[in-house]
Amino acid sequence: MKLPDTIIGRFCELASWHPDRLSLIAGEKRYTYHDLACLSSAYANCLRESFSLAPGDILVAWLNNGPEFVASFLAAAASNAIFFPLNINLRPAELRWYLDRLPIRSVVTKQALLAPWEALSDRLPPSRIVTVDHLLTGTDWLATSGIDSLTQNMAQVSPSQPAIYFSSSGSTGAPKIVPRSHLNTIAGAEGTARALGLSDGLRFLSVVPFYHGNGFDNSLSLPLFSSCTLVLEPSFVPSRFSAALTGHQIQVLVGSPAIFELLVQFQMDAHCLDSLQLCASSGGPIAPQTSNEVRRRYGKAIRQVYGSTETGVMAIEPPDGSPAAVPVPHVSLSVNDAEGRSVPQGEEGEIAARGPAVVSGYVNDPELTRNAFFDGCFRTGDRGRLDSAGHLTILGRIRPVINLSGTKVDAVEIENVLRQLSDVVACRVFADDGPQQQQVIKAVIAVRENSTLTRAEVIAHCRQCLAEYKIPRIVEFVEALPPDLAGKRQVPWVRSEE
Repeated sequence: MKLPDTIIGRFCELASWHPDRLSLIAGEKRYTYHDLACLSSAYANCLRESFSLAPGDILVAWLNNGPEFVASFLAAAASNAIFFPLNINLRPAELRWYLDRLPIRSVVTKQALLAPWEALSDRLPPSRIVTVDHLLTGTDWLATSGIDSLTQNMAQVSPSQPAIYFSSSGSTGAPKIVPRSHLNTIAGAEGTARALGLSDGLRFLSVVPFYHGNGFDNSLSLPLFSSCTLVLEPSFVPSRFSAALTGHQIQVLVGSPAIFELLVQFQMDAHCLDSLQLCASSGGPIAPQTSNEVRRRYGKAIRQVYGSTETGVMAIEPPDGSPAAVPVPHVSLSVNDAEGRSVPQGEEGEIAARGPAVVSGYVNDPELTRNAFFDGCFRTGDRGRLDSAGHLTILGRIRPVINLSGTKVDAVEIENVLRQLSDVVACRVFADDGPQQQQVIKAVIAVRENSTLTRAEVIAHCRQCLAEYKIPRIVEFVEALPPDLAGKRQVPWVRSEE
């Protein structure tokens, strides 16, 4: 039977070809592709029958990297529902923003992660929160589920329907919701696999959080739809990371800049990367000194991967170490001026991308969609130039987004929280250099005359409203901000990522 070109269609095709190949390794647990199909269909049946998950419903995933995340993703796709992974570090006030704007049907989580949702029982009844700890207790899911169960609703699924929502930071003070279709997801994984020359059966170390676009695309979707094995780590712990690299003879590592920086900082054993065939970094620019040190100490070259939540992977540095990235198959890149017209070859402008993985717009935000998308292209907000071979050099950001080793933070969102303090007259938030030259968030705050506002009070207020990673690490008080800071935000205040 020819299965539709959907997430479940593609997964079931791979599971039927390689039923005995390992799909997931999580600690002592091992799941073949057949096992994962059974687990996912059991999740789908439970979500539909016990929690009334229906086509078009939004299922929030509040999970770290683990079999539960992958099974929930496939279960949502099999149910023709929309899978919406959220950063598990968000505070209740941030989660309320999503509940107020989206018709979220259910949340799938673990008992240990439940607390933020318990604080929102007025918006989401506890009966709609699914804890996976004992979801299938007493169920012989291997015997009662499988590929046939996963594909029973395939006729209802259109490849162009939204399958996944992602939350992406921007420059507006609020998250943007990015809808990925089944086709977007599959095309992104296939294009990246071809560009990297992946063969099936490779072992990936999946440590970048799956709720992050980079982690989902390059550490879940890419290996899963390439019939590879995902070795799952719920978080980055140096000792576990090193043990996983050597113990599982990891062949592919697509990390964030922070992971490679920590790899160097903790001075891991020189042989822990011996089995790696591919080492790539995504989510933000990696410092040249980090790449050089990894090459010197471990003998491995790191290939920079360039992408975004709206486009998936757009370009990848070639194996020869050239800093100019090569577009992945079926992706067309252009460099444009402020009016959207192409600039001459070699000149700087804003990078735009077109391709089958590029989404069509944002959810419930026509104005942002008009500003960011035109003629099937997405305006990335990045500066760059193209050479005569069509290779891309990325020069930095245009829009005021702070990049913390791959995690994007909206400066305006933090400024809006700071302005809630009565003593704050004006403020600006941007990136600054912290320890080990890593970027941290800095807030410059103009306060009222005779104000006694302290850094501790600022941090305490931010901690009530923002996830920990968004909280400014440097707080500077001033009597007044310069005119260009108090007025319209100027591009020079955005640190270049060159």
